[in-house]
Amino acid sequence: MKLLKIISTIIAIIVFLYLYNYNQISKFRVRDVRIDSNKIKSNFRITQISDFHSNNLIDLEKLVANIKKFDPNFIVLTGDIIDHDDTELDTVVKLFEALSKLDKDIYFVQGNHEIRNKSYNELKVKIEKLKIIILEDKATTFVVNDEKINLIGLKFYSKARVQEEISYYQEMTKDLNLEYYNILLRHSPNNIENILNGKEDLILSGHAHGGQIRLPLIGAIVAPGQDFFPKYDKGIFKIEDISLYIDSGLGNSVLPIRAFNPVQFSNITIQTRK
Repeated sequence: MKLLKIISTIIAIIVFLYLYNYNQISKFRVRDVRIDSNKIKSNFRITQISDFHSNNLIDLEKLVANIKKFDPNFIVLTGDIIDHDDTELDTVVKLFEALSKLDKDIYFVQGNHEIRNKSYNELKVKIEKLKIIILEDKATTFVVNDEKINLIGLKFYSKARVQEEISYYQEMTKDLNLEYYNILLRHSPNNIENILNGKEDLILSGHAHGGQIRLPLIGAIVAPGQDFFPKYDKGIFKIEDISLYIDSGLGNSVLPIRAFNPVQFSNITIQTRK
C-alpha cells in the first residue's frame, strides 16, 4: 500500500510538471511595457516579437488578434525567429504571413540562429516578398504621429567580431539627427555597452530568453553569452539615459523547458514624460 502511494505521488508530480511546462512553452502572455521619453510630444506603439524559434505550439490566430487589438504603429522582430536546425520553413513562414495581414510596417533583424541556418537566404526571399523590411546593418527613418523616428538594425555579430560591429554601427549613426527618437534593434544585449555612442534612446533586444528557467526573487539562472545569473535577462534596464528592453521570447532554445517564465511577446508604448 505504501509503495502504491509513492508511485501514485511520483506519477502525479510528473503529470503536474508536464502540464505546467506545456503551459509555459505554449500559452503566450502579452507583456505591456511603457517607456517614458521627454523627446516626443505624442505617444506611439510598438509590438516586439523575439526568439520565436519556429514554435509550432503558438496559436497564431490568437497572437494576431492580440496585436490587432493593441494596434501598434509598427512591428519589430528582433531575431531568432527561425531555429538553427530547421530544415522546413513552414512554421516561421506562417508567422510572417499572419503578421503581414495586419497591414503594418514590419522590421526584422537577424539573430544568431538565422546566421547558423542553411535555409536563411531562402527565408529572406520569402520575407521580402511579404514586404517585411530586413535591417541588416541598415537604418531607416519614418514618421509616426508627427514623431520622427530613426530605426537602426544591427545583424548578429559574435564576440570575436565586436570591432567590426562597432565600425558598421558608427558609420550608420554618424549623421543621425539627435532630435529624432532613435531606436536600435540588436538581437543580443550582450556587450551592448561596447557599441553605444549616446545617440540611442531605446534598444530592443531578445536572445537571453529571460533565462528560460527563472527563480522567484532571483531571476534568470543562466543566459547565452552571460553565463550564470546574467545581468541583462528580461525587462527594462537603464544604461545612463538609454532604455534597454529585452523580450524573453515566444520560443525556446536547446530544450523546450521553461519555469516561472512563460513564452511572451511585448506591446510597448513610448509615451511622453509628464
